[in-house]
Amino acid sequence: MILLTPNHRLNSLVAFGFVALSSLTAVAEIPNPLSLEQALKIGENQSLEVQKQQLTINEGLIDLQSAQSSFDFQANLDLQLAQREEFSDDVDNSYAFIRLEKTLFEQNSDIDIGTARQTIANAKQALAHLQKEKNIDIMRHFFEVILVDMQLETMLERLAISAIRANDVQDDFDINKASEVELLGKQAITQLDVSKRIRIEAQQILKRAELANILGIKYEDRPDDLVNPKLKHYFSKVLASLDKLRESAFKNNAELQIMHQDLSSLKRQISRHKSDYGVVIKGNVRVGEQAYQRDKNGNLRFGINLTMPLGENNSKQQTIAKLKIQMKQVALEIKQFKQNLSSQVLTFWLTLNELKQVQTSLTTELDYRDLYLERARANYEMELKSDLGDALTQFTNTEYKLAKNQFDFVITFEKLALLTGEIQ
Repeated sequence: MILLTPNHRLNSLVAFGFVALSSLTAVAEIPNPLSLEQALKIGENQSLEVQKQQLTINEGLIDLQSAQSSFDFQANLDLQLAQREEFSDDVDNSYAFIRLEKTLFEQNSDIDIGTARQTIANAKQALAHLQKEKNIDIMRHFFEVILVDMQLETMLERLAISAIRANDVQDDFDINKASEVELLGKQAITQLDVSKRIRIEAQQILKRAELANILGIKYEDRPDDLVNPKLKHYFSKVLASLDKLRESAFKNNAELQIMHQDLSSLKRQISRHKSDYGVVIKGNVRVGEQAYQRDKNGNLRFGINLTMPLGENNSKQQTIAKLKIQMKQVALEIKQFKQNLSSQVLTFWLTLNELKQVQTSLTTELDYRDLYLERARANYEMELKSDLGDALTQFTNTEYKLAKNQFDFVITFEKLALLTGEIQ
C-alpha cells in the first residue's frame, strides 16, 4: 500500500485559510489514511443537488396523495340556528346534519394520478443519475489531492538541487572562482523554486478543502493521508466501438430516457383528455334533525349524483393545445440532446484511446527513468560524476505524469460509462 503524505509545512498553514468550512457537518471517525472506497462511502447523500432531488420526489409523493385523495370519504357537520317567516308566524328553521360524500368515479382523475406517478418515477431516475455523477466528482477531487502531493514531492527535489547548486556557486564566489552574475543567477533560480513550492503548498490546502467540502466534513477533520488507488485494471477493459457506444447511449442514457418518458406521458395525457367527458359520480349520505317540517322529512337521506358538462369544453381544448406544444418542445429537446450526446461520446472515446497510448509511453518512460536513476546512484556511490539529483527529479516527475494520465483515463472512462448507461 502506497501512502502519499503532504509536506510538514502544510499543517502550519491549515488554520489560516479555510475557517468558513467549519460549518459543514463532520463525519465521525474519518479513516486516516483514507481510501477511495471509503471516500465514496462517506460522500453518500452529501450532494446538495441530490438532496434537492430527494425533495422533488417528496413533493411528487404529496401530489400523488392529493390526486388520490379525491376518492376519500368527505365528512362535514352542517348546523343552522334560524327562523323563517311563514304567513304571520315565525317558524323554527334550525337543523343539524352530518353529511358524508364519496367520489365513486371521476373521469379526469386518472390524468392527475398518472402524471404524478410519472413525475415521481422521473425524479427517482434523476436522483440515481445525480448520485453517480457525485461519485465521479468525489473521485476527481480525491485524485487531485494525490496529484498535488506528488507535485510537491517533485518540487522539493528540484528545490534541493537548485539550493545545492547555489551554495556551490557561493563557495566559488567566496574564493573568486565565480562571478557575481553567476551567483545571482543561481540564487534567482532557487528563489523561483521557493515561490513555486509555496504555490503548490497553497494548492494542497485548496484541494484538501475541496475534498472535505464534497465529502461533507469539516476541514479540520479531513484525513491528510490518502491511499493511492489501484487503477491498472481500467486499462485492461475492452473499449467498445464508437457505433456501439452511441447506440448504447441513445438507448440507456438516463437523461434521454427521462425525456422519452416525458414525451410518452404527454401523449397519454392528450389521449385521456380527448376521451374525458367530465363525468363525475358521487355517493352521498345525510343524517340529522331539522325543525322545519320534521314530520315530512326523515332523519336519513342518501343518493347518487352524476354531473357532466354539456356543450363544448373550451378549457379542455386549450389544455390539449398546450400539451401538444409541450410535446413538440420535448421532441426538439430530445433531438438536440442526442446531437450533444453523440458529440460527447465521440470526444470521450477519442480521449480514452489517446490516454491509453500515452499510458503505454509513460510506462516505458518510467522504466527508463528508473534504470537511469539506478545508474546515477551507482556512479555517485563510486564518487564518479553523477547527475543523481536531476535523475531523481525526472523519475518523480514521470511518476506524476503517469498517475495523472491514469486518473484522467479513469474519470473519462467513468463519464463515458455514465453517458452510455453502463454505470449500475
